[in-house]
Amino acid sequence: MKLRVLLVEDDHFQRENVRQAIENAIKAEVETKSTEWEFQRDFEAIAANPPHVAVLDIMLRWANPAADMPIPPPDVTSSSEAGLRCASRLLNDLRTREVKVLLYSVLAKEDLGDRPPEGADCIIKELDFENLIEKLKQLAASVHK
Repeated sequence: MKLRVLLVEDDHFQRENVRQAIENAIKAEVETKSTEWEFQRDFEAIAANPPHVAVLDIMLRWANPAADMPIPPPDVTSSSEAGLRCASRLLNDLRTREVKVLLYSVLAKEDLGDRPPEGADCIIKELDFENLIEKLKQLAASVHK
């Protein structure tokens, strides 16, 4: 069984580079979302067939700039919390609480204080994705058992 990964990253180049690195290193299936709005819009489909792992950028945009951009709900006060909101939704829903959540950010865990939801791991973004790939390899090994 292939590891199924949900990658939520708003930077196009970062998203494509991370997706390719994951697919090349561990032959995982990677589904991508580029904004918090896409994640929230598609949550029911995500919950119906949960990934094994969600890799979430913390500082996501609500939506991509456009004339018909969806208006954010009142709880969307800051893009610096978007990935944390996505992580909380995954970890607090009965259908997705077994998904391993990796917060993938330039922010160190110490910078986040007590904001990451319990059950989420923090991984620092690197140019070579080494830490992320190593963690995903460990998770892939547990899925194949």
